[in-house]
Amino acid sequence: MTRYRRGGQLLRSSPRPQGQRQGNRVFYVVAEGEATEYDYLRHLNRTYGLDQRFLIQTHNQRRGLAASQVVDRACEAIERLGPDGVEVWALFDHDGQRDIDQASARAQRNGVHPALSHPSFELWLLLHFQDFSPAAQNGSNNIIIEKLRAVHPAFAGYREGSKHTDERRFESLRQANGLRKATERARKLSATFANEVPSRQDPSTGVYRLVDSLGVVAAAQPAADEARNEF
Repeated sequence: MTRYRRGGQLLRSSPRPQGQRQGNRVFYVVAEGEATEYDYLRHLNRTYGLDQRFLIQTHNQRRGLAASQVVDRACEAIERLGPDGVEVWALFDHDGQRDIDQASARAQRNGVHPALSHPSFELWLLLHFQDFSPAAQNGSNNIIIEKLRAVHPAFAGYREGSKHTDERRFESLRQANGLRKATERARKLSATFANEVPSRQDPSTGVYRLVDSLGVVAAAQPAADEARNEF
């Protein structure tokens, strides 16, 4: 079992949510992807966990999961860890899956916070840099990927086999108050679909709700000028 270091490395799943004795808020996150989402969470944990007193733990997986599987693992975590002192989140993409509404509803019934990205998590990354029109993508990720590759040199090579959110990419996301802007843009998109079921909230991403809960937006703003000067 990996030893806990507050504000340090991202921890994989463990029998008990470590860090509570030190007063940290504990977040257990299950994500659909193998790399991009977990890399992003690792950077959030390392960069802001100490000051904001949170610890992100994640599900240990070696391959991608379907939305229903993400919710399965998150519900299992609720049963294992208990409801007190731990926020359990399920991050998943639409990706044309037909059971998105059922998966989202089941998560909520079991005390899991669902964060759907429609069509994909890449929309959340893009919103750090620019707005995105609330025009339906019909489950396609092509336009979002094209825009993400073009918006910053750090993402020019973003493609299958090269989707890790490495140090350079994460720092580019922090430039010019990127976290705050992504949160504001995602919130605005979600408001457009306030009366729609999750599967019809195209395009949108609920990742901003996790970022809000972590409290990193206020912490990120003072570092924006420093991050901007690094590129």
